[in-house]
Amino acid sequence: MSISKVALLLEHKPFELEIFKKKKLFSEAIHESFNHHIDNNDLFRNYCENKNFQLKRAIDNIEEYPYLPVKIFKNKKLISVTDEEIKLTLSSSATTGTPSQVALDSLTSKRQTIVAANVISDYLGRHRRPFLILDEDPLESKSRDISARAAATRGFLMLSSKPEYFLKNFEEQLHLDIKKLQKTITNYESLKQEVCIFGFTFVLYHSVIKPLKEKGIKCQLPVNSKIAHIGGWKKLESEKVSKEKFLEDTSEVFGIDKKNIFDFYGFTEQMGLLYVSSGEMPKITPAYSEIIIRDFKTLNSVKDGEKGLIQILTPIPNSYPGISILTEDVGRIVGRGADKMGRIGTQFEIIGRANKAETRGCGDIMSEFIA
Repeated sequence: MSISKVALLLEHKPFELEIFKKKKLFSEAIHESFNHHIDNNDLFRNYCENKNFQLKRAIDNIEEYPYLPVKIFKNKKLISVTDEEIKLTLSSSATTGTPSQVALDSLTSKRQTIVAANVISDYLGRHRRPFLILDEDPLESKSRDISARAAATRGFLMLSSKPEYFLKNFEEQLHLDIKKLQKTITNYESLKQEVCIFGFTFVLYHSVIKPLKEKGIKCQLPVNSKIAHIGGWKKLESEKVSKEKFLEDTSEVFGIDKKNIFDFYGFTEQMGLLYVSSGEMPKITPAYSEIIIRDFKTLNSVKDGEKGLIQILTPIPNSYPGISILTEDVGRIVGRGADKMGRIGTQFEIIGRANKAETRGCGDIMSEFIA
C-alpha cells in the first residue's frame, strides 16, 4: 500500500524544507486532500462545481483552489467521513454568536497532534519542563462543553512535566492567585529549573499582567524560561493594548527577554496548525500549510506587503473540508524563504480583524453552497 502524499509531507520538520521542494510536496498533498473531500462530501463537491473547479489536472498555482469562508463552520455540518468515524467534535471559544464546530476522526486528530508537536517543540524545545498555566483548570470547570481553549491547552501540555493552574473562576470572572504564583516561581528559580508560562493572550494580560503591573509586583523567571500565549488580539486592541505594549509589560513583570515571549496564532477550523512570532519577529508558515492574502473587495490575491484577508491552505483535515479557509483576519506577507533564525517559510504579520465592510465578500461566498 502506497503512503499518502499528506503522510509524506508530515515526515518533514516544519521549517527545513527548501521552497522548491515544499512547493512540489505541498501541491501533491493538497491535491490529494481536495480529491478526498470532493469525493466524500456532497456540500463541498457542489460548492466546487459552482466555482467551476475541477481536479482533472494537476494544479500548479495553489491560488486556483477554492476557499471556504471561516463562518461556514457556524452554519453547516461539513463532514467527509462516516458518522461512525467521528471521535470528537470541537467548538470554537466564541464569546458571542454561534460557535464554529468541526468533527474530528482519528486520522485528523493524529495529524493535528504531529503538526502541533513539531511546531511547538521547534520554538519551545523538545524537553519537558513545568508549565504554569495562567487559566482555570478545565477539570474544575463546571462547563460540560469541549472548548477549543481547553483543547489548545492540552496540545501544549505534551511538553509539560507538571502542569499547574493559577486562575479561579468566581461569578464568571477569572481571578489570579498571586501568592501561589509568586511562591511557585520563587521555588523554581531557587532550583534553577526553567519553566514555561502559558496563557491565552487576553486572559494573560487582563487577568495577570495588568493587575501585577498595577500592584507593582514583579517576578523573576528562571533562566531559559519561556512565555507562550495564544489567541486573538481584538479584545486587547479595544483596550488600546498594542503588541508592543504587551511585550514590554510582560517582559517587565516576569523579568524575561522579549525574544522568549512567543505569540501562537491558530484557529479551531484548522486546529493543530500554529503560527508563531518570537518577540517582535513576524509569524511564519510551516511546511504543512501556506498562506495567501486576498483583497477585501475583489478577493483576488495581492502583492507581498499589501494587506488583505488571510487565506490558509493545508491538507491536514481529513474528516471535514477545512483545507482552504478564508479567515476574517487581516494580514500581510512580509517575506519568503529563511527568516533571521533560519526557519524557512512564508513570513507574515497579523494586523487585526476585518470589519463588516471588508468581510462582505465572504458573505457572498456563503450563497454558493447548495444544501
